Amino acid sequence: MYWKWQEVSRMRRAQAAIEYLMMMAMALAVVLFTIRTLQRTASNASNQVTRTSEEIIKTMSERIDN
Repeated sequence: MYWKWQEVSRMRRAQAAIEYLMMMAMALAVVLFTIRTLQRTASNASNQVTRTSEEIIKTMSERIDN
């Protein structure tokens, strides 16, 4: 009887460990997705700022020349 209880206890610990690892993997996936989304958003914002700055400089140069 003791051996049976010990085996069940090991199985429960193993299941708990696997569930913990799965939760950690899911959390890591969410973190990586969030980081990638933030990088993409920052890159898009940077590109937009650069384009807008170039347009402003061009417009101001044209008005100064006229």
